[in-house]
Amino acid sequence: MLPRPVILIHDLGGSPQDWDRWGLVAHLVRQGGLDPRLIRRFEYGYVRHGTVPRYDAQGDLIQIARRLSDDSAAPGGEACQVDALAAESRALGGPGKVSIVAVGAGGIIARYYLSRRTADALGTRYNGNVDKVILVGTPNRGARLGSVAGDFRKMWWARVFPPSRSKAALNEICRGFETLRERVLAEMPGESCPPISPRALGLLQISEKSFLLRYLNRAECTPKDVRFWCLAGQITVQFLVPTRLARVSVEMHFGDLLTMLPSATTIPGTRPVPIVFRNGYCVDRTRPTGADDPLDWFGGDLPPFAHTRLMQQPEVQRTIRDILTQD
Repeated sequence: MLPRPVILIHDLGGSPQDWDRWGLVAHLVRQGGLDPRLIRRFEYGYVRHGTVPRYDAQGDLIQIARRLSDDSAAPGGEACQVDALAAESRALGGPGKVSIVAVGAGGIIARYYLSRRTADALGTRYNGNVDKVILVGTPNRGARLGSVAGDFRKMWWARVFPPSRSKAALNEICRGFETLRERVLAEMPGESCPPISPRALGLLQISEKSFLLRYLNRAECTPKDVRFWCLAGQITVQFLVPTRLARVSVEMHFGDLLTMLPSATTIPGTRPVPIVFRNGYCVDRTRPTGADDPLDWFGGDLPPFAHTRLMQQPEVQRTIRDILTQD
C-alpha cells in the first residue's frame, strides 16, 4: 500500500459520506493502492440549532478552515488536522506532506487555510505540511449566482437579431441557464441535509464579489511551494438562433453550470495545472416557445460534467488518482 496522506474536503451543503457515495475512496484504495489509514474525510463540524447540534455545511468557511489547523474543542477533530496527518504519515514510512482534494467551496476552505502563514484570530495557521492541492470545480474567482441576462445581451451576436425574436431567444436562454444553476444548487445537499439557503454565509462567501475571495486572490496569499491542479467542467452549447437574414450558430460556454471555466482554472499567485472535462450540445432556438425545460438541451438530465456530477465520472476519478500517486 502507498502511504500517501490525503484529506478530502467536500462541497457546500454536502457531507463526508459524499466521497464514499461517489466511490472515490474505494477507487483510490483499489486502483491507486493508497493506504486507507491515511485517507481522511474532512468534517465541517457542528453548530447548535436550538438544543440540537447541526452539521455546519453552509456556515462560515473561515471558521470551518480552522479544523485543518487545530480544533481541539471538537471530539475527533484531530482527524482533520493537516499537521497531525503529516506526522502519522511519517510514522508509517510515508511523506511528511499532505495532499488535499477539494470540491467546490471545499477548495476555498483549503485556500484560506494555506493563506495563513501567521495565525488569524481563530488560531488558524499553515505550517508548510501540504504538497499537492487538487481543486474540482472550485470557484476561485467566484460562482455565478446572479442574473446572467445582462452578460448575454452584451454579446456581439445579440445586435444582429430582429428586435422581437432577439428578445425572446435571449430571454429563453437566460432563463434556461438560471434554472439549470438552481437545479445544481438544489442537488448539492445530501439526502438528509436541508436545502442550501440563499442567505447561507458559505454561499455568499463564494459569490463573485465576496470579501473572502478578494482576500484570497491577492498573489501573496498562495504559497509558492504547493502544487495546484484545477479540474473543471466546461459545458458548451451551440444555439441555432434567428437573424435578419438566416439562422446562425452561436457557441456559448456555461462552465459546469455553477463555476465558469476562468474561475475554476485560475489562482492568482500561482500557475495551476488546468484539466478540463468537456460536454458539447446543439440546441435549436429559432422557434422559442418559452415553455421548454432547459434539461431538454442535454437530453433530459444534467450533463456528466455539471458541478454536482463531476466527482461521479470515472475520468475525473482516474485523473485524481494519477495526480496523487505520481511523485
